[in-house]
Amino acid sequence: MPARNSSRFIVEAISSVLSERDVDLELIVVDDASEDGTADAASSFDDPRLRLIRNPVRRGISRCHNIVIENSRAPFIAHVDSDDVVLPGALPKMLDALRSSPAAGQAHCNFHSIDENGGRLDITLSSVRRPGMDYRRELLVCGGIINHLRTYRKEVFRDVGGFDETLDYSIDTEMALRIIDRYEIVFVPEFLYGRRVHPGSSSDTLNLKELRYWLQRYRFARKLAKSRKVTYLHGGEYDLDRLMAAGLVRALISCASRILSPVRSK
Repeated sequence: MPARNSSRFIVEAISSVLSERDVDLELIVVDDASEDGTADAASSFDDPRLRLIRNPVRRGISRCHNIVIENSRAPFIAHVDSDDVVLPGALPKMLDALRSSPAAGQAHCNFHSIDENGGRLDITLSSVRRPGMDYRRELLVCGGIINHLRTYRKEVFRDVGGFDETLDYSIDTEMALRIIDRYEIVFVPEFLYGRRVHPGSSSDTLNLKELRYWLQRYRFARKLAKSRKVTYLHGGEYDLDRLMAAGLVRALISCASRILSPVRSK
């Protein structure tokens, strides 16, 4: 659980993890030089399963992930954001999915969006998630199809390397591209996670977020292809430029829809 200035929600996030049953777990909270009471809130738990690691200076979320990999004693690692919640029974189901699929290196699930008080919001999932999807294609075209409660076999990181610490966002997609080149990704078609939506977090319809994510995705996909860290990106069925062009069209349509939606509502 990487954490940065999340004192308002981290107690609920930690409690949701420690409340999980039928799973032997350790919770590593990496406080990334928070300027509020995040570290104090994490320290308030009297539970030997929780370990707090404090970065003296801000290192970024990628570095926080790598710190967890370096310090974890477990054969599986699940990512939980410090303002989100794990729904009851989620972690055993994620582990069952990986254990029942020996070729799988990563698992993910569906999620609910929740408000600041934990109430469920009626928000449609931003990406299509379905069993049997072609991750090699969809990761390039759609990007964020494996967000939230991503669960990994730790041994995967010995094969594909750690998280790219030069990236500020989309680090999960970049990692998934490396994983799907050598492993399978499995989907648990249940809503096992609560993703917190902060007030005003989606209020700016002109921020062109989808285009920024597309450009970041295009840059690191080309870098991975050039370095041969991801071998399937060399023409054929998964031609990088063709799939990224499809992703650009998708991002443009999404941005146009968000910009025009206030006009339609008047």
